[in-house]
Amino acid sequence: MVKKKIRTGVVGGSMNNKWASQTHIPALLKHPNLDITAIGTSRMESARESAGEVGAALAFDDAKKLAASEAVDMVVVSVKVPHHYGAVMAAIQEGKHIFCEWPLGANIAEATEMATAAEQAGIHHTVGLQARQDLEVQTMKKLVEDGEIGEIVSCHMQVTTRGKGGRTDQDTAYLLNKANGANLLTITGGHALDALQYIVGEFRELSAITASRYNQATIQETGEVIPKDTADQILIHGLSEKGTPISVHIQDGVNSKFEIEIQGKKGALRLTQKPSLGHVQFGNLTLEKLVYDSGSNKGYAPSDAFDAFEQINIAPEPDSGLDFPKEGVTLNVAKAHHVFAKDILTDTRFAPDFNHALKLHQLLDRIEESAATGKKLVW
Repeated sequence: MVKKKIRTGVVGGSMNNKWASQTHIPALLKHPNLDITAIGTSRMESARESAGEVGAALAFDDAKKLAASEAVDMVVVSVKVPHHYGAVMAAIQEGKHIFCEWPLGANIAEATEMATAAEQAGIHHTVGLQARQDLEVQTMKKLVEDGEIGEIVSCHMQVTTRGKGGRTDQDTAYLLNKANGANLLTITGGHALDALQYIVGEFRELSAITASRYNQATIQETGEVIPKDTADQILIHGLSEKGTPISVHIQDGVNSKFEIEIQGKKGALRLTQKPSLGHVQFGNLTLEKLVYDSGSNKGYAPSDAFDAFEQINIAPEPDSGLDFPKEGVTLNVAKAHHVFAKDILTDTRFAPDFNHALKLHQLLDRIEESAATGKKLVW
């Protein structure tokens, strides 16, 4: 890679921000082409403290001022979803490259405006859909494309979490208000559906049902009961662009699980996460393969099928010369930064950008439309 520094400002870069401090900050500090020059938070005191901890020269309590700084080439937006629009548009207006967390906007109108403005500005832009950087996800995609299990017959994905059901905490209570644009469908579902489409292809039609089995939630720290207007049951049936039947169940308030199982004419592939928080982007995935006995017409009984799956030993990635974390979500975010930095330095477009994010927003809107109208949507 070109030996050039990309000076980076992190909006939401407080070391008290559990996401930024455990993912973006370590990734940026270890990358030879990325320098953290500015930290932005909602309070100047915390901005200065966090800037001091990471060795950044500048601290801001205003995203617009951070984006306007001549010491910043790229802006990382790692704040709550309702604040993405303001921070992203400020960076676009200053002509700065942008790495924004997913979801891009609180709604499709915001996402559309951001994607259009970023294209017109001629900057590089990416969205934090880092599950596609996971080696097991990439390997599953390659095995499907290489015909390892033959022609694909069907695909099933199950995604469950506990955190957006009947209990929550103070930091994440805003996820239960649909107006904020951050909920089970957009966050948990968005990451999972992006990984699924990356592996088997994009939806071309779908039918969906959504339901709320929890209409209120208890905040753990205080015992306060708050209203909840977001769906905690999401069921999707559809066909991919290649005609593959797809079934998806996303739910909250139950034991966490993540699994994708793809059935082919020669065998099956299964991707799981154990232990699981229900978020594929967090990594810690296991990929298994089942090959059918071509000389027998006998099918596998359910228990036999699970016993027959064999874990695929994923070969280590080639040494890139970068000091990547060893595993998990920090690794996937670090790899996403690596791809985006290379895009900026070599003027390529390999990272999922705002246009890709807009297409995913459109898919989520179609899921909600189908659920609201009871109609199958085809596009």
